[in-house]
Amino acid sequence: MTQHITSANSRTNKTSRAIFLATALTLGGLSAEIENELETLVVSETKLPTARSKTTGRISVLNLDSLKERGIYDLRSALNDAPGVLSLSTAGQTGQLGTILIRGTAHSDSQLVVDGVRINDSNGDSSNNFLRGPRLNSFGNIELLKGPQGSLYGGNAIGGVLFMETPRGSGEPETLLSAEGGSFETLDTFLSNSGSSGDFSWYLGGGYHGTHNDAENQNFDQAMNLMRLEWQQSESLVLGTTLRVLDQRFDDPATTPNHLDSVLGTVYANAQFSEVWQGNFTLGHYRQNYDLDFTGGFYYTDLDRTTLSSDHRINIDEKNDFRFGAYVDNNDFESFGRSSFGPFSVSDGNELRYGGYLGWDWKPISSVLTKATVRWEDYADYGDEITWNLGSAWEPIQGTRFNTNIGRAFTTPTFLDLFGATETGTVGNPNLEAQESIGWDLGVDQRFLEDHLVSLSYFHNHLENAIKRAPLPPVNVDGSSETNGVELGLEGAFFEEEFSYRVAWTWLHHSVNDQPRNYATGSLEWNPDEKLTLGVGVTYLSARSFGRQTVNSSIIGRVFANYKLSEAVSLNARIENVNDEEYELFQNSSSASSKVPGPGFGAYTGLTVTF
Repeated sequence: MTQHITSANSRTNKTSRAIFLATALTLGGLSAEIENELETLVVSETKLPTARSKTTGRISVLNLDSLKERGIYDLRSALNDAPGVLSLSTAGQTGQLGTILIRGTAHSDSQLVVDGVRINDSNGDSSNNFLRGPRLNSFGNIELLKGPQGSLYGGNAIGGVLFMETPRGSGEPETLLSAEGGSFETLDTFLSNSGSSGDFSWYLGGGYHGTHNDAENQNFDQAMNLMRLEWQQSESLVLGTTLRVLDQRFDDPATTPNHLDSVLGTVYANAQFSEVWQGNFTLGHYRQNYDLDFTGGFYYTDLDRTTLSSDHRINIDEKNDFRFGAYVDNNDFESFGRSSFGPFSVSDGNELRYGGYLGWDWKPISSVLTKATVRWEDYADYGDEITWNLGSAWEPIQGTRFNTNIGRAFTTPTFLDLFGATETGTVGNPNLEAQESIGWDLGVDQRFLEDHLVSLSYFHNHLENAIKRAPLPPVNVDGSSETNGVELGLEGAFFEEEFSYRVAWTWLHHSVNDQPRNYATGSLEWNPDEKLTLGVGVTYLSARSFGRQTVNSSIIGRVFANYKLSEAVSLNARIENVNDEEYELFQNSSSASSKVPGPGFGAYTGLTVTF
């Protein structure tokens, strides 16, 4: 899709080793959480577990426990809990292609990473498929690193990076069983077993999610299985492996059921080479296959990606850390479509990519931290790129933190953009350049009255060389454009934490493809006692068009409840779109048949048992 820019719219002892070998399983709060406690860790900013006080980026870490208590179980809905992020589907309801839009940029400008492996790249935008229907219970940690992240993650990271990890097991062995059912013949089940014994820990899980959706011919079925095994071979070495298997089927209104299956597997090592040097190694393989049949034809895509990466940090002294890393990535992508008129879409590419980065962290005084990172990589058929990032954070007093980041990022042309398809006569342009961006943000995090937290950021991306794909051949658009706006996060509690609230709001002055100028989510919870949680939530989207027909604004309410019968058993209930708002997710043309309606009133109840 052509991008339209409109004005409608970032140690040295046992404790240090424990920090490195641990992972952020219960990271909570908004991007502004201000704590100096070393056990509060994030991974995405340096690719190594890092104390929150030693980061400079704008990072939102989703509180998975809180989301589940509020009856939010799907990833797309959970992502909207973070300011600056809009995740939805412009194709239909659950099971249709998903979209993540960070800070007004396009979907292809944000990178998805799972267990250290890239999901999307220029060979195929497979993140649309990945976001069809993932459930929160398949993740143990979800971080949103916003702003230009090319210096650590390479291409497709202008808007930011969605960083996700498979859960880890710990403690006494525990089995969890959950089931929920409700409107539109929806059924959601999940079973997991996790724990540790001596130096070995495990997490095994699997589940089913099915719904007929509140729209004709949009039946969706999904089965998933996941695993993580870890062995702490010594105080300084952890070895592990992960496996994620997904199988989805969806009835599209225009086709027969289409089928998506994917497998992601990794093996990894986390090592403490010395008191000052830590590093990790990850070998991963991702395979995704998508097939659909329609009257008079068929279409399929196959993606295979194998990645080997390594990231390191050396503590020079109390004020200086040195970071470095390298990767090699082999991508094999093929897509093919045929109708009664012959082939209509063909793309077949293989690329070997490799590169590395160097970083320096400097803390001149106790309240100031600066980071600098530069990266070089070779994109094979496309060419090489240099990206960089500079960040700083200042905490003048406890509870107040300022930060700023600036960096270069890019989004590459696809294989089809560059070389076309000889079978169909589709014309490519091998002289295409990547879309480039210089982006920056300025933010402040402020804690007040002990139990309240506000996070405010202004962000700006200066974009050049946007790729225009119609009419063919694709070309780079002369001139520049921009995305900018403000993101606000609020959270807190009052009356001795009997009531709590959360708000995430984004205002876009300029955006790509006519995104909503304002979008926000909020919730209010009441905990009258330790067993019961009651709450209400609301989502607001202002009018938008995404470059097509204008879609009206919408306000969608929800209510939820959670009751703990015992330490082992809890009940949940929720009503989505409690006000039965009639709204559209997307509209492709002025025709009524082109409207993609959002789901109406829906009620659900469930049970969770642990033993």
